[in-house]
Amino acid sequence: MKQNGENIKSKAETQAPASNDGIRRLFRHSAIYSLSTSVQRLQGLILTPVYTSTKFIPQVSQYGNYGLIYTFIAFMNFVYLYGMDSAFLRYFFLGKSDRKTVFSTTFLVLINTALVTSALIFLFARQIATVVLFNPELTLLVRLASGILFFDTIGNLPFLILRAEERAVTYTVFRMLRFSMELALNILFVVVLRKGVPGIMMANLVASVLNLLIMFPFTWRYLRLHINWPLLREMVAFGLPFLPNGIAFMMIEMQDRFLVTRFLGKEVMAFYHANYKFASVLLLLIIGFRNAWQPFFLKIARQPEARKTYSRILNDYLFVAASLTLFILFFVRDLLTLHWFGAFYLLGIHYWSGIPIIPWIVLSYLFFGIYVIFTPAFYITKKSRYMIIFTGLGAVVNLVTNLLLLPRLGMWGAVSATVLAYATMAGTIVVVSQRIYPIPVDWRKLTGTLMLVGLAFVVYYIYRPAFSMRLILFAGMVISLFYILLTHPDVPWRLGLRNNISKRSDGQ
Repeated sequence: MKQNGENIKSKAETQAPASNDGIRRLFRHSAIYSLSTSVQRLQGLILTPVYTSTKFIPQVSQYGNYGLIYTFIAFMNFVYLYGMDSAFLRYFFLGKSDRKTVFSTTFLVLINTALVTSALIFLFARQIATVVLFNPELTLLVRLASGILFFDTIGNLPFLILRAEERAVTYTVFRMLRFSMELALNILFVVVLRKGVPGIMMANLVASVLNLLIMFPFTWRYLRLHINWPLLREMVAFGLPFLPNGIAFMMIEMQDRFLVTRFLGKEVMAFYHANYKFASVLLLLIIGFRNAWQPFFLKIARQPEARKTYSRILNDYLFVAASLTLFILFFVRDLLTLHWFGAFYLLGIHYWSGIPIIPWIVLSYLFFGIYVIFTPAFYITKKSRYMIIFTGLGAVVNLVTNLLLLPRLGMWGAVSATVLAYATMAGTIVVVSQRIYPIPVDWRKLTGTLMLVGLAFVVYYIYRPAFSMRLILFAGMVISLFYILLTHPDVPWRLGLRNNISKRSDGQ
């Protein structure tokens, strides 16, 4: 009897370290994925001094065209995938079919639907240019977009395999290769050949084709020329609800670009888009985290400690995201207006009037991260149809707020709409997910964190503290966040420390 008790105790003691190892692996993979996502998006930031220079893109309105066409591409990415990427990950881990069948079914269906969709965009390019770019003469940009969307849709599937296999380093290496190709091609088409906005898109298209060829060996390992139709029906039933969900999300993220152009003109849109790019720092980290988060929570979903693990990860996320939000709030203007090495600014001088919107967009992404952390409930219980509730409501809030405030507040109307939309998404998903698949949440930690961040915004925008005072405030608030979120005996680092102390004591 004693032996059994010791075995039970031993098993219980090993569960915590195993869980902690899993959490450490999650954040290690998140950091690697964030690096790859940052590198992927870094091209836009690195080349912002080029894109915002009248030497290479002579008119501010042309930069506005760049913002609009890439908004269209980002929106259409969801249409091209129609939830099949989420379905692939779900059935790769929790499905009954073998993994090669799951991938082959996904790949063969997407290549056909992407081909049809790109053909339609190419044929109706003039009409789309009229609606999206407010100029029917810009059909070339739309046709280039149709090619980029096709090759990106197929070329991104091998990256899904690497995510599913948790090969974060390999994933990052190939993302960095894609980034390097696109950066070099941008320098060729925009800086050397002076092709302007069409040159940016030509560079993207060529990089997409090369990426597809380079990644083909990963595709070939899993590819069979066979579609499992019963599996496809099941995957589409699971994935299709993510399409309206994705469209609603992109409405929140992107529709303000079109509304700003409609109400305020392309030049204001250019200011808005240029500064919005620098606000995407937190979004890059969240996307990197999500790339690791989905395989992680599906992999441990059947473990008894899964829900407690999800809760601990929420606290860790809040600490990182809130700290970064405070850093951007207090120091982003200093970074963007500094004359680096006496040679260049990170943001063109003509675009500085939009810098104050950056911290507020970062705040909205803090709410988006909370939304991401509460998504396991709908994957695990196969209730993906509920996802549209949160993003749909957020999209409605975003649209209505934009229509009401843009004519009155200008860019700040769009910023207000973005913050309210993401806060709505976070609030509603927390409420509903806790009814479907509850996880233990320390509400005092969550509300305390949000109140501290809110206080920082009030202090900064009312008192405009000097740089030295901002340093003191930032350090003090990060220490406060640490004590609010991470000084609990159940957090991973404390468990690890406690286990190490216990081992040393046992050894003595």
